[in-house]
Amino acid sequence: MPDRRALAARRGVTRTGLRRPDTGAAKRAGSGASQALKVIVSVAANLALSTALLYFFGLLYTQKFFDYFRVHYTVLDQTTEEILARGAFGLHLPIGAAAGAGLALFGLTRLARFLLPDRVWATVLRIGTPVAMVAGLALVGTTVPVVLDSALLDDHPGLPGLALAVGVVLTVVGWRRLVPGRHVPAFLVAEWIVTYVLVAFGLFWAVSDYSAEVGVAEAFAAASRIPALPAVTLYSAQSLNLEAAGVRQVVCGQADAAYKYRYSGLKLLLQSGGQYVFLPANWQVSSGVSFVLPRSDSLRLEFSPARSKPSGTC
Repeated sequence: MPDRRALAARRGVTRTGLRRPDTGAAKRAGSGASQALKVIVSVAANLALSTALLYFFGLLYTQKFFDYFRVHYTVLDQTTEEILARGAFGLHLPIGAAAGAGLALFGLTRLARFLLPDRVWATVLRIGTPVAMVAGLALVGTTVPVVLDSALLDDHPGLPGLALAVGVVLTVVGWRRLVPGRHVPAFLVAEWIVTYVLVAFGLFWAVSDYSAEVGVAEAFAAASRIPALPAVTLYSAQSLNLEAAGVRQVVCGQADAAYKYRYSGLKLLLQSGGQYVFLPANWQVSSGVSFVLPRSDSLRLEFSPARSKPSGTC
């Protein structure tokens, strides 16, 4: 007959009649919590980086766009929402392209892992790992001449920073597979932080170059659309002294008129931060001027078809 104490020990029951804690379940629960924490930290870090990149792009885009029209962007008091919206507008295509390329790469990797035998897959990893590491080092190396002479890749904005970010990722993944080793958690955390900082630096570099290019291109496109914008007649309670080629001031003769002065020959570029940005209808990048006026009750705007001309009197 089996010993009762032996049976109780197998069932995890102590001499006091209490069941021993399941250490395996506790370890699994701790591992699950640790994995969940890693996922949360990773998502939070990437979300913060994405938001910073969008804001950085929108800010530089705003500077270059208004510089084209000789308006300093700080006088417009741009809101954070406007800057982030411009960042999303300018980066939606690159982000979509990067996400699509990443998804295709993951799909091809999963398909190859499913179709290839284990022996062939091991060979692919053994050969591909040093190749990826060498390619990463080569990409990082290509950025050194650009740092010394920033004009080398002016025709390809964003590529140097992107090459640095991708090169760092390939290099780190390659050496971690080639030399896995055993390291203390502090070493692994420091390695991850340095890698993340370098990748973030590369992305900010790419966004800086690309945003400047997009800002100037969008400003050029906006300037080409000026003749097609609705004509604006600006009424003001006081004289604004707007002087530019094609801009005409008319003093209204009615004694009880709320708006004594009328200005024609204007186009409204935009309204932002409580400020209007007006351009002459015949604005030229070589000699055109821009007018920034605060939005107030002393101004009234009247819009009409692009080619219309107001009468000579109020």
